Amino acid sequence: MFPSDICIVDDDSDFVSFLADYLRLRGSRCSTFTSAEELIRGGSLEDYDFIILDLGLPGIDGVELAALIRGSSNAGMLVVSGRLGPDAFNSALAAGADMFINKPVRFDQVTHAIQSIWRRYREPRARLTRWSVTEDMGTLISPLGHGVALSAIEGRLLEKLLQNKGEVTSRADLCQAAGISGKGDHRNLDAAFFRLRRKIEREAGCPSPFRTVHGIGYQLSEDIDG
Repeated sequence: MFPSDICIVDDDSDFVSFLADYLRLRGSRCSTFTSAEELIRGGSLEDYDFIILDLGLPGIDGVELAALIRGSSNAGMLVVSGRLGPDAFNSALAAGADMFINKPVRFDQVTHAIQSIWRRYREPRARLTRWSVTEDMGTLISPLGHGVALSAIEGRLLEKLLQNKGEVTSRADLCQAAGISGKGDHRNLDAAFFRLRRKIEREAGCPSPFRTVHGIGYQLSEDIDG
């Protein structure tokens, strides 16, 4: 199982060219860009099943780009970057990346990472019904019928998003609703959403029904019956 349409964003033109050729040999269509701005000008982010990006991009950096992508797309996302340290790792994942691997990297490592992420997605575009949640906010049920048990905090977060009916909910409002300490940078909230997103992808086999809105908060990306 491998994504059909892959986008690579990295200002290292040699790396981009060689990686794209390598992935094309596996049957994927690859589009390549050397900056976030070039990607944005190039068309719809929703055209891609999978996105590979670097953090050290000129102009809009990779963390900002990851958040922008996650705001409009449920594509699989892999960060391949030479930027080191826990801050880089945490920032990339909080912005919506699925996995982070450090350069230098072998192309077979990239391929294994793509397969690992894509396996969890299980062709996310194939949907049968809508998402739903139980009345007590204790279980989220995927369109494919898989139940995901929600903690009390996760239930309150989802309930707040449902109340706003697809509108963006600020981090401050979500922290208040769930009883999470904001501490100014809202890292505890972002960590809670990160854990919930991973749980949904692991147990439901498809992307989560909410998105990060960079600099503001979160919103539902799909309708949920409840």
